[in-house]
Amino acid sequence: MHAPSLALPLIFAISAKAPARAGALIEPQESDGELVVRAKKGDRWAEEALYRRHVSVVTRLAQRLLARSIEAEDVVQDTFVTAFGELRNLRDEDAFAGWLARIAVHQVHRRFRRRKLLRAFGLDREEDDLTLALQVDPAADPETVAALRELDRWLARLGARERIAWTLRHVEGHKLEEVAAACDCSLATAKRAIASADRVIRAHVAFTTKEAS
Repeated sequence: MHAPSLALPLIFAISAKAPARAGALIEPQESDGELVVRAKKGDRWAEEALYRRHVSVVTRLAQRLLARSIEAEDVVQDTFVTAFGELRNLRDEDAFAGWLARIAVHQVHRRFRRRKLLRAFGLDREEDDLTLALQVDPAADPETVAALRELDRWLARLGARERIAWTLRHVEGHKLEEVAAACDCSLATAKRAIASADRVIRAHVAFTTKEAS
């Protein structure tokens, strides 16, 4: 029997449940950097504009990494609360998106540590209700769904560092430099984490790889 095969990156095979947006909103013309400068001066409208612009991306990221809707919602909320509370510390205003991703990944790490603690006491009773297989495109064939289920199974066995780095690289399709920046680690450390996860996952799931550079 052939191992299930998936094409990398997986971002085009699955979809995230982005938060609903009430009513039509006018997208501001200002860049992230310009909005951040205004937000630093206490402009609430600029904060709201930054939130609207980036909330879908942060939501998708949290859902992909955690595979749990409630935890993902908490991460999104805590990410923006932290970001706006520490905005004065962001020196390069144009780097807001990457900085936000790093905060989100840090929040995800906190949830994984909490899971590990709860699991040690037999108290981790939440279900993974946003696995990759459950987020798959409705038009996906049964073989793809089966392959994603197998991938979900092995991702769940990885350590948080390896799981996050591999997901950023091969599910979200981030460049290696972006993975390292989001994980707040060196490029070499990011590569090692991805390679470690690869050794586990590729022993059970086959891929047709179209790598991001």
